[in-house]
Amino acid sequence: MSQIVSPAEYLPLRLSLLEAEKENTRARDELARQRRALPVVEVTTPYTFTDATGRKLTLADLFDGRAQLIIYHFMFDPDWDAGCASCSLLGDSVPDLRHLHGHSTTFVAVSRAPIDKINAYRARMGWTSSFPWVSSFGSSFNHDFGATQDEAVAPVKYNFKTKEELEARGMGYFARGEQPGHSVFIRGGASGVGVGDQGKVYHSYSTYARGGEPIINTLTWLDMTPLGRQDGVSDVEGLGFKRHDEYTAEDLKGLSAQKVGA
Repeated sequence: MSQIVSPAEYLPLRLSLLEAEKENTRARDELARQRRALPVVEVTTPYTFTDATGRKLTLADLFDGRAQLIIYHFMFDPDWDAGCASCSLLGDSVPDLRHLHGHSTTFVAVSRAPIDKINAYRARMGWTSSFPWVSSFGSSFNHDFGATQDEAVAPVKYNFKTKEELEARGMGYFARGEQPGHSVFIRGGASGVGVGDQGKVYHSYSTYARGGEPIINTLTWLDMTPLGRQDGVSDVEGLGFKRHDEYTAEDLKGLSAQKVGA
């Protein structure tokens, strides 16, 4: 727990942390620059998706006429009746998409579950107009972009690591089934882009595991607090958060002092 000090003792400690925070900001800016400088790879597989109305769409259709596309690989196995609770925390964090649209970028969530299950779950979560969500059911899309691990379909490769590498790090749980991730695409020949050929789609970037954490504003806010994320004290798997409609009145009082170590 935090120590109690006087204002005079606090200030130099806060200023020291501020310099570390500035260094982190500069490092983040540099990482973004390097990310933008990555080359791109043409996507040649003719993937098909199903939208909320049952309409069949191609990967190019998902751009909705804009130059860039961000896809969130939302964990939702075809056999599940609900989407992943931790992915649902991210779903609650998706901003007003007009800000992305105004900057030539479309956001779409993609899951392997059939569209009827997706539609039912998004209605339950109240996301019906929050963001587009399509099904890749019957497609190899999630496997090809490293978000579903099934050795019967393809060798394990999650976060650019093999099954053996994951297990050696004690992360064998990432080597099977649905996993979270983001993938970014750009349209060739789009106005102002200057990348590739007209009509083609290119993959520029994917990030997995903790790579998606900056999107989840709940975590960022908790990181500002003395108690932090309180990892492991909620008895909930994954990131430790329930779906927003599963909290009880007792839950919403906050974790007990005994649990958080006060």
